[in-house]
Amino acid sequence: MRLHFSILSIAMAAAFHVQPVAAQYSWNNLPVVQEPVFRKDTFNILRYGAKADGLSLNSDAINKAITAASQRGGGVVLVPAGLWLTGPVVLKSNVELHLAKSALLQFTKDFDQYPLIETYYEGLAAVRCQAPVSAVDAENIAITGSGIIDGGGDAGAR
Repeated sequence: MRLHFSILSIAMAAAFHVQPVAAQYSWNNLPVVQEPVFRKDTFNILRYGAKADGLSLNSDAINKAITAASQRGGGVVLVPAGLWLTGPVVLKSNVELHLAKSALLQFTKDFDQYPLIETYYEGLAAVRCQAPVSAVDAENIAITGSGIIDGGGDAGAR
């Protein structure tokens, strides 16, 4: 499955103001969209050891850049042009993951890179594989840029 995100669609989806469940939505009563705002600091994944060779697994480098950005109050984690193989990426508060033009973030088809986690599915406790991109208790996050995220959905079942 190949996913292509536009700057506006991801920023808008990440910024919806959550209203109580009882709220009745209509064309006259839509959720309020607040555009996320990020610090201008840029954290290039190359500085954290990432390699765009299509063979090296860059999960640690990408997640280290995200953690560093979040710990410093937020910023932009830059995925420059190239082919970046990775496992799960976990977004944190105040971080914008920006894929530059000609950047391809390719999620590995190695199922062992996606650990089992406790979560919920349709309101029931469940154990599932970690998602390629996730966030827990995070706010003010976005995925932007004109690069491509390929979730590797054609890997099939074992």
